[in-house]
Amino acid sequence: MEVREMLNGKITMATGLVMMFVITQMMGSVSAAEKVAADDGKKIAPQTQIQFEQDKAKAHMQELEERMFRLSKLIRDSQPDDAARLLLGLRKAREQLILDRMGEASKMLDDLKLDKASQEQKEILVLLEELKKLLLTADIGLELKLEQLRKLIDSRETLNKLLKKEELQLSNTLDQQKKSGNKKDFKALETSEQRNQKSAENLEQMLREYGPASESICKSLSGAGKCMGGACKKLGASQPKPASEEQKKAIEQLSSAQQDTKKLEDQLRKEVESLVRQRVMDQLQDMITQQKQIREVTTKLQDRVAQKQKQALAAVRRLSTSEEKIISVCSESIELCELTQFSLVLPVALGAVREQMELVDEGLLRAQADKEMIADQKRIETDLQALLDAMMDASRPSSKNGGGQCKGCKGNRNKLLAEVKMLRWMQQSVHTRTDQLDKQIEQKKITETSRQERIELLSVRQKEIDLITGRLHSMTCPHCLAGDE
Repeated sequence: MEVREMLNGKITMATGLVMMFVITQMMGSVSAAEKVAADDGKKIAPQTQIQFEQDKAKAHMQELEERMFRLSKLIRDSQPDDAARLLLGLRKAREQLILDRMGEASKMLDDLKLDKASQEQKEILVLLEELKKLLLTADIGLELKLEQLRKLIDSRETLNKLLKKEELQLSNTLDQQKKSGNKKDFKALETSEQRNQKSAENLEQMLREYGPASESICKSLSGAGKCMGGACKKLGASQPKPASEEQKKAIEQLSSAQQDTKKLEDQLRKEVESLVRQRVMDQLQDMITQQKQIREVTTKLQDRVAQKQKQALAAVRRLSTSEEKIISVCSESIELCELTQFSLVLPVALGAVREQMELVDEGLLRAQADKEMIADQKRIETDLQALLDAMMDASRPSSKNGGGQCKGCKGNRNKLLAEVKMLRWMQQSVHTRTDQLDKQIEQKKITETSRQERIELLSVRQKEIDLITGRLHSMTCPHCLAGDE
């Protein structure tokens, strides 16, 4: 056991060290690119050095990918969890084309497109940070399930499209049956049917990785593929009627696969809900802590910024980097909420908070450190705390004796109450922001363009609140609405 733990530590340390080295190289390259971009572009030597650093980062990234692949094969039997972690990291890196994008950044540097190269490098850094977090996470089981859920959602969307294509194929076949179409028309239908059959086979192979859980789905897809194959033969023989019968069977099989895929998707969501809920709560707490730190630094720099001291102005601008990290965490929380669907209101509420963070970020970049900026930062903290409190309420278990359980649907009414609290917060937030905008307009502290943008944003948020309220009402059982316990 101790040996295995040591191996786990060494694997994590090795991948982590290479990952950190890649990120360090990239950060150095970004910083240097920004400095040279600010120059007049006449100096070639610094650009060449930056490109060299960029190419080194790319080489280390390539080494990391190769190492993850080799190591995953070596430990596949003895340490399946770590092997899965490495393969997941490798797949993520390749899906996001990190290596290719590093090459593109190098080419931009070679072409002296320094501003574009700097922006590309920043985006790559975000992807690398996400990859590092994945490789070093202690809860790889959750990450694997979340990745499975993402792929399952994609598969269901692909299945939905395939079903529509097959329905269209049936419609076209029935049209040819009425028209007594020629061989050319039947050939076109046969080709389309073959494409559908290939899609069904590919989808079946993709879903086999879920093991026994996807057995019924794969069986339905296999049956659909066979029916499509039968339809192909009949269309090739210019026999639309028997072809349409095969297509109808294929549609039935695809519909069955669609329903089973949705069930598996819901099952996965249920499995990860409590873990994801806890992670989002942890992220909310982290955001509050980080936002508070930014506010405290901003407050300390307020007087010096008012005096236009260069060091203070630069320090405030640097706070923008920290604010962007909070925005990134907020975006991750939103993605988790939308992926697992454990809350209807929270992702939209977090989206509203993120908008405020982005405004604060813009202000910090302008070296703004006045009372208004500090008040905005404080408001973000308060808003995040309100959402965290609602989440904590939703996490309280229900019981027949302790209350919180609906006597109708037997569900946890604490979750519904938390959703309502967040809705109320959203409405209050929109009201506050509307009032602030009204005062800014009255005092002529806002440009016409900004005024219009803010109004449109508030209008969107109000419509979202109305829509979510309606959806929440329609999804809630009458006993929950009546407050029956």
